[in-house]
Amino acid sequence: MVANTTGSAATATIAVGNNATFGSASVIAYPAYQISVPANATLIIVDKTTPLYITENQSVAAYSGTASALTFTTSFEILT
Repeated sequence: MVANTTGSAATATIAVGNNATFGSASVIAYPAYQISVPANATLIIVDKTTPLYITENQSVAAYSGTASALTFTTSFEILT
């Protein structure tokens, strides 16, 4: 989920990369790319109907288009 805690719309991007830490050059997928989050609103990016599976050598990063405007919350389950 992503919550906009400001009075103006802001954009959210979720990226999947091939490394534990990565930059834009190693992004392999964007589950969400520059999605507008309205002012004082919460948006669900991924839920049980659209799961996101990553391997041990991959990572997920969340970016806000406006500094300090968005708060990202996630949960995960380890499959063995």
